[in-house]
Amino acid sequence: MMETTYSIEEAGERLSAIAHEVSATGEPVAITDHGQTIAILISPADALELQELRALAAYRARQEHEENLGVPHDEAYRRIFGGADS
Repeated sequence: MMETTYSIEEAGERLSAIAHEVSATGEPVAITDHGQTIAILISPADALELQELRALAAYRARQEHEENLGVPHDEAYRRIFGGADS
């Protein structure tokens, strides 16, 4: 849950300071419009972690559906380094 929130108007006026605050503290900041959260400003490290978590979730979903599981290790090795066909 966000502890720090700014209205869209205040965020617009103070965007540089708010961005530096998020970067320095690593704590997300919520931006609200008429009392409703419309955006959350997060640090680059948090954004990267979120991307990695989304990629992992997508990979696990494909595994569950046995989609695009890739090539077995032995087959990949054979394709790269050659060898007798099985």
